[in-house]
Amino acid sequence: MRLFYLFVFFIALPFSLKGQHVIIEEGKGVGPLRLGQSFEEVVNILGFGGNLKTYDDYLAEELFSEDPKKGLECVLGFDYYVKYEHLLILPVSYVFFKNNVITQIKLSSFPEYYFSIAKDTETKKGLDFWDEQKRVTDLYGLPDLKVNYDGFILDSYFYFQQGITFSMRDDTFRVAHIYSKPDPTLIKKFIAEFK
Repeated sequence: MRLFYLFVFFIALPFSLKGQHVIIEEGKGVGPLRLGQSFEEVVNILGFGGNLKTYDDYLAEELFSEDPKKGLECVLGFDYYVKYEHLLILPVSYVFFKNNVITQIKLSSFPEYYFSIAKDTETKKGLDFWDEQKRVTDLYGLPDLKVNYDGFILDSYFYFQQGITFSMRDDTFRVAHIYSKPDPTLIKKFIAEFK
């Protein structure tokens, strides 16, 4: 009987949230998922915890040959992360934890199964997934740093003061990275890696 109710919960949840607009808040979170929440709070919000993976797992499985000094998530630091797939309530792909609280969240309009959730998601300033690059700079101004990563097909626009980075594919917004405003020394060191 308990299994039946759990099944009904997971089937009904996407339908109950369908049509609700999800807001990305720069430097704070997305929808009910907020920076500073514990892993237990994340489990309560998302309904499950996923597989916890270490920093070393991230280097091996996600960054491949990319230099971790050029990956903001690595520079900001984390103890472990959870990679989400087929999450039907938020377009969240990664949640990073340090000292058992969320310090970074990555959202994505990839792959295709995120399309219907991502199209109902926008930033607090009104930027929608698939908006053109010009709309990003119209709403946020010139980025603190713009990077075209060699091994990836995405260009990244870093807005450190606002706690958000936008990644573009074919000049349209496809990925967001949310974090607290970093220490200026850390920002300076990170920017120096691209000179």
